[in-house]
Formats: sequence, structure tokens, C-alpha cells
Amino acid sequence: MAKWIAFIFGVLLLVTNGLWIYSAVDLAVTEKYRQQGEYEARNRIEALESLCNKLVSGLPKPEAIEILNELSPDFAAYEKEGRLNTLWLSFKLNEQGHITQDAACQ
Repeated sequence: MAKWIAFIFGVLLLVTNGLWIYSAVDLAVTEKYRQQGEYEARNRIEALESLCNKLVSGLPKPEAIEILNELSPDFAAYEKEGRLNTLWLSFKLNEQGHITQDAACQ
């Protein structure tokens, strides 16, 4: 009887250690995927900001509002404190009411 108890405890020890190792490997792989996702999102944001600056800079305010309202019909663009704002983006406006040439998207 004592041999069976020792055998059962030995099997339980191996199974729990196996589950622990599996959990550690799974956590490491998940973290690697999360880091890769963050890296891709960061680079995607930089590329889109650059594209946004090239496409929108210099547009008059009415044209920019029209474009932004087409892109996001649920959230209307509005002007506040010299900036044209949307849900996710903010554009600097110059004195003539055009979007500035440098660093338009923020």
C-alpha cells in the first residue's frame, strides 16, 4: 500500500511540474506576441502620422472638416483653442484658418 501512495505522489509531482513548465512557456510565448503587437502598432502610428501630415497639411479648415467628417461620421470635427479636433486626432490651425504645414497631426 505504501508503494502505491509513493507512486501516486510521484505521478502527481510530475504532472504538476509539467503543468507549471507548460504555463511558464505559454506565458513567455504570449508576452513575445504582445511585444510584437506593440512594436507593429507603434510603427503603424508613426507611418500614419507621417502620411496624415503630408495629406492634410495646408488644407483650409472647411475642406479638412469635410474630410474628417467623412472618415468618422459618428464624431463631428470641432475647433477649440486654435486646433481642429476629432475623436483621435488634433490639427494645428494657422491664422488664415488652414492646417499648419509642420506637425499637423498629433
